[in-house]
Amino acid sequence: MFEIPLPFVVALLLAILLVRLILRGPGGPIGRSMRIFVAASLALVMMVGLRWQFDVLAFRFLRPLFAAMLPPIAWACFAALGAQETSRSRWKWLHVVPVVVIFVSILTWRKFHIPVDFLIALQFAGYGIALLVLASRGEERFAQARLGDVGSVRGIVAVVGGALIFSALVDGLIAIDFSITKGTNAAAIVSYAQLVVLVVLAMLMVRLERFSPASVSLTDAVAEPAQSDRQDDHQANKDMADDDVILAAIDDVMRDQHLYRDPDLTLDRLARRVVIPARQISGAINRRFGRNVSQIVNEYRIAEAQLLLHSTEKPVTEIMFDCGFQTKSNFNREFARITGMVPRAFRAMDPDPDAGKDFGPIRKLFLADGESRE
Repeated sequence: MFEIPLPFVVALLLAILLVRLILRGPGGPIGRSMRIFVAASLALVMMVGLRWQFDVLAFRFLRPLFAAMLPPIAWACFAALGAQETSRSRWKWLHVVPVVVIFVSILTWRKFHIPVDFLIALQFAGYGIALLVLASRGEERFAQARLGDVGSVRGIVAVVGGALIFSALVDGLIAIDFSITKGTNAAAIVSYAQLVVLVVLAMLMVRLERFSPASVSLTDAVAEPAQSDRQDDHQANKDMADDDVILAAIDDVMRDQHLYRDPDLTLDRLARRVVIPARQISGAINRRFGRNVSQIVNEYRIAEAQLLLHSTEKPVTEIMFDCGFQTKSNFNREFARITGMVPRAFRAMDPDPDAGKDFGPIRKLFLADGESRE
C-alpha cells in the first residue's frame, strides 16, 4: 500500500494554506508576515521530512538552520501588529544573532560538538516567553489589528508563545535522545510532536485573517497611585488635563468624521488621524475610563445605533453595519453591555427627547466633570 510520510502530508496542508493566503489573505504588514511565516513553516516541514526520509548530510545541515529561523519570523509576524512608533526598532538586527550562532555551531560541530538541538530549544523557549510577555502588553502593541480583534490577537499570541515553549521541550527531548540512544527515538519524536506544533502555529496565523470579533476581556487600566502632597496633586491635575486634550481630539474625529463607522478601524489608524501616539491614546482612555480603546469606540457605535433605532425604520442588521459592526453577535453583546437590553427592546421604548445632545462616551464624561465641579 502506498503511504505518504506524515511530514509531507503536513507540508501539503501548509501549501494549501499558503496559496489561500496569497489569493485571499489580508494585505499590508499583517498579511505579508502571515505569508512569510506559513512559507517558513512549509520549508521547515519539508526539510524535516527530507531529513528523516533520506539521511543526507545536506538535510542534516539545513534542518536545524531552518528551525532556527522560525522563532524570529513568528516574532516578526506579531511585532508587525504594533504601532508605528513601537514597531520601528533599531534593534531588529539582534534577531539575526541566534540564527548566526546556530549556523556557526552547525559548521563547527565536528570540531567542537556544540549541542545544536539544545541551542534551538533555548531559542524556541526564549521567543515563546517573549510572545507571552507581548500578549500581556497594552493595546498599542497591537495597534494595526482591528480594535474589535485585539483580544483575539492577544489570545493567539499567548497560544503561539506556549506552542514555541512546547516545541522547545520537544527539541530538548531530541537532544537527550541523541545523547543517550544515539537518536533511536528522534524520528518518532519529530513526527508526532514538532510537526503538530507547526500546524497549530500556521492555523493560528491564518486565524488573523478572519477573526470572530469579540469583546475584549483584557484591559490595560493603569492604576493611579495615591497622591498626598501638593506637588503630586499638581502633577495629577496636569496629567488629567493632558488626557482631556487627547480625549477631545478623539471625540472630534469620532463625532465630526464618524471614524467609528469604519469596521476595520485600528488604534494605529486612529493615532495617525489625530496625530497622537497610540501609547498616549491608550493610556489616556485607560486612566479616564478604566476601559480600553475598543470598548470606547464600540460605545460611539452603540450611541449612533440608539439614535437610528428611534429615528429610522431601518432593520437592525442594516443599522449594525452602518455603525461599524461586522457580526450580529458582537453587536448584540456590546449593545447589551452598554444599554442593558437588546436592540429590539430598545426600539420599542419611547425615545429620549435629549438623545444626541451628549453623543458619545467622551462628551458624557466631560459633561459629568463639569457638573461635579459645579
